Amino acid sequence: MANCCNACSSAQNITESTETKVDLQGKLTQGLFYLSMVLYGVALGGNFGIFGFHLATPLLYGFYIFCYFTLGYGILKEALIGFYKREFFNENSLMALASIGAWVIGEGAEAVAILLFYRIGEALEDLVVEKSKKSIRTLASVKIQQAHLLKGDSPKNIDPKNIKEGDVLVVFAGERIPADGIVISGEGSIDNSALNGESLPQNVKVGDSLLSGGINLDSILHLKATKSYENSAFSKIIKLIEEGSAQKSRSEEFITKFARYYTPIVTLLALGVVLFPTLYFWAFSGVQFAEAFQTWLYRGIIFLVVSCPCALVISIPLTFFASLGKASKEGILIKGSSYIEALKDANAIVFDKTGTLTKGELIIKEVNAYKNYDKEFVLKIAKLLESHSNHPIAKAITNYESTAISQEDLKCLSALKESAGGGVSGVFGEKAIALGNPRFIQTLTRQNLPQDSTSKCQIFVTYDGVVIGDIILQDAIKKEAKEAINELKKEHLEELYILSGDKESAVKEVAESLGIKHFFAALLPSDKVARLKEILQAQKKRSKKAIFVGDGINDAPSLALCDIGIAMGKTGSDVALEGADIVIMNDDLKKIPKVLQIAKKTRVILWQNIIFALGVKVGIMILGAFGVANLWIALFGDVGVALLALLNAIRAIR
Repeated sequence: MANCCNACSSAQNITESTETKVDLQGKLTQGLFYLSMVLYGVALGGNFGIFGFHLATPLLYGFYIFCYFTLGYGILKEALIGFYKREFFNENSLMALASIGAWVIGEGAEAVAILLFYRIGEALEDLVVEKSKKSIRTLASVKIQQAHLLKGDSPKNIDPKNIKEGDVLVVFAGERIPADGIVISGEGSIDNSALNGESLPQNVKVGDSLLSGGINLDSILHLKATKSYENSAFSKIIKLIEEGSAQKSRSEEFITKFARYYTPIVTLLALGVVLFPTLYFWAFSGVQFAEAFQTWLYRGIIFLVVSCPCALVISIPLTFFASLGKASKEGILIKGSSYIEALKDANAIVFDKTGTLTKGELIIKEVNAYKNYDKEFVLKIAKLLESHSNHPIAKAITNYESTAISQEDLKCLSALKESAGGGVSGVFGEKAIALGNPRFIQTLTRQNLPQDSTSKCQIFVTYDGVVIGDIILQDAIKKEAKEAINELKKEHLEELYILSGDKESAVKEVAESLGIKHFFAALLPSDKVARLKEILQAQKKRSKKAIFVGDGINDAPSLALCDIGIAMGKTGSDVALEGADIVIMNDDLKKIPKVLQIAKKTRVILWQNIIFALGVKVGIMILGAFGVANLWIALFGDVGVALLALLNAIRAIR
């Protein structure tokens, strides 16, 4: 035991020693960087008489050499490693060649400046990249360290990874929900902003479902886990973020390949700028070789410095990364930058109906009373019969605001009997009452019923053996659906479709209500796929793409098949979430036009950076070749342009 403790202690000491050594090296490197900047400033002042004094040439070049190797150690080292590995053309080798060339023509100040400004540019790039990553890393780095499993009357601390379905968990105020579950004790407020971008807390009570990752703000909750930690919402979100950050868009892949060919080409061009004019003027103009070589070497160095592709290589992936971060803050999880890029070609959007455009909850659309009975009495009988049920139809009836039932009424209710798939019967006072579908009611009354062929769900109410009315229910359209559809039309998505397994009358009503012209009803999952293939083929002929939006298990094939699949994350099935390319965490349909706007802004920023970077670089290259631009302007063309492109890229976060 003692040996084990000694071994652990030794390992800890080694780890601490290593961390201390790394920390000291970092501080030393940083200190030398600042010292070099100060000495370089003094050397420049001594060289050009800025501060009223001049340094002797040996001392001046001593300062320059010290600064050159201090600032350029890492760059020169990477360049040498690249040459050793036969990776001759990269930004480090470009900077190394350019700075050595500056020494050859006796420009020590500019040789140091090349490496100094490159280092400053790298540092500023790191700051910008860090800011762009923050919104994603903040969520991805959140770890749920422990959970409290209720054993008997007291909670026991466990690793969240050990949570199993059915476990009862205790969540104290200030803690994150460790697994998806249902509240079985307590009530309070949950901050779900990390999950769906919603700033308002969610008020919860017994029976409510909770997603993992939300923060319990003000109470003690007992939660029955409905999923294990690995299968819960928060773990899946982290996985989606990691997948999305790892994937590259076609633009990123193109720029990587572009840089691979671009760098050797510009290096050879820079060599051509030095050699061919030098030989020409030496041979045909009578200029001394050394004089011509020095002039065109300087211009070649300008060409080499300004040609560094880092502005594009860094700013383009950063723009996509910033867009992914912006989307995640809005509660939109995108599985890769390739899908941001694909959205620019989207011309059609196809919706599932139930659970996507509608809430997936029944509400009362219409109440009809027959003979001498009124609607209030029909609703009263219906509420009495459904007062002890949790069926979706029962919830729609009992939650209806009109017609409250009293305790006296409930006392008069007896002999309740539920017929599975049919309805409910009972006795109110001394009168038989019943509620149910046409088939069930007809077996009780033997009456012909006035059925509504356009209705998805019609139930009938009887009193004393007589049908006294009916209640028509419908799936409620989401309140934001109309606004979202109008926003999509503003984004030039005119081709909108609904594909649904529901009956035609119900689908037509939703389509007309939302202003969607094209709809197909009574579709099996295989029929949905067939219709979707037709839409995709029509869009492909026009070099356009289609988006599918759904949430159920039956939508998974369509989500996987479509160019871009968008799933509703709050109510969506696990299979649908796996097959989707984009997940809307809070099911808000207005997030769909939002993600299109993010994609559009990303595209604009990308083209701004490409045109600006290439335009400035080509302009300075031409001016440098004609002797108009100097090396300081070339440094701006490299570091300055890269920084401006990065600052423009980070606008995607805002």
